Amino acid sequence: MTAKYMIRMCLCVVLFLSAFPILSMAKQPSLRAKAGAYYFEGWTGKTFHLTERLKNEFFDREPVWGWNDDSRRIMEKQIKYAADNGLSFFAFDWYYPEEENKETPLNNGLEHYLRARSRKRMEFCLLVANHAGFRIGPKEWDIVSEKWIELFKQPTHLKVNGKPLLIFFAPNELYKAFGGPEGVKQAFDSLRSRAVEAGLPGVMIAACTVPGPDDNRDILTGLEASGYDLLTGYNYHGHPARPGAPNLRPFAEMVEGHIGVYDRFAAKAKLPYIPVITVGWDKRPWEEYGLPEESQSVYYPDTTPHQLKEFVRRTLDWMDAHPGNITEERLLLLYAWNENGEGGYLTPTKTMGDSSLKAVYNALKK
Repeated sequence: MTAKYMIRMCLCVVLFLSAFPILSMAKQPSLRAKAGAYYFEGWTGKTFHLTERLKNEFFDREPVWGWNDDSRRIMEKQIKYAADNGLSFFAFDWYYPEEENKETPLNNGLEHYLRARSRKRMEFCLLVANHAGFRIGPKEWDIVSEKWIELFKQPTHLKVNGKPLLIFFAPNELYKAFGGPEGVKQAFDSLRSRAVEAGLPGVMIAACTVPGPDDNRDILTGLEASGYDLLTGYNYHGHPARPGAPNLRPFAEMVEGHIGVYDRFAAKAKLPYIPVITVGWDKRPWEEYGLPEESQSVYYPDTTPHQLKEFVRRTLDWMDAHPGNITEERLLLLYAWNENGEGGYLTPTKTMGDSSLKAVYNALKK
């Protein structure tokens, strides 16, 4: 073997190996939005959410890893499924119990994520679930502020305009607890000041809300006065409202309802909006079996991956048409990753596989 031949072989090997990063990068398609999904930890086996009706009548919703997800190993699987299919972050539902014991398994998912080896593949933020049983007021504010700030410091915490994002589920509960918008604003200013003292650039605070009737801005005006930076929602399963209509509705109707909600935000809101897609809604597993139709909540049983794909595309088209109404990062939220009990879930299941996830991914790709 001549020296010239060896040199040629070495050059070929170097060129071959150097191509791998390029090939790897080429496999990663650019996405039309930075999409995340709400993560609800009701599947530890330590809460009431896994009902017999869910396990038996709605068994088709069982994730591929089983109903119980309370381990780091399963979190690793969830991160892989989500990241492989174009999701950029989880928005973890975060709870602070009103009772004396402040520990709750509802925060276990976040703890498993923080310990996951693959966590760098997904960013995260918090949805503060401050509804009944978990309300937060002046008495708890300093304590929870410190807890949030420690999480804001995590390197994978999602940022908007360079600042960590914090979402509140129930702005009306804060309004009542702090006595109105001025009290809420003072609480938010205190949180932001604490964050700056901790070396952070501040906090971006979002409110879950709806824009209200076409002729009413009172809701949005109150949120602006309270010091929120952004608007978003958790889900919009009840839109459009149709009093007296059958509870069994076509999924296409909910899609149109969402577009109407987006348009009202664009017309009425001064704050940027993070669109929300309700990927499904059917909470019968959490309702009493045999309820008469008029006593059941609205549900959409005809949802398909194809419909979901078109829903995501229409939302992305709306974002393209309203660049001044959304965040610079083009954030998009999906309800939800694992609200399996309420019918809003992207988790791959034993019966349907990852078809819903693939539908979202195919819509997100440019």
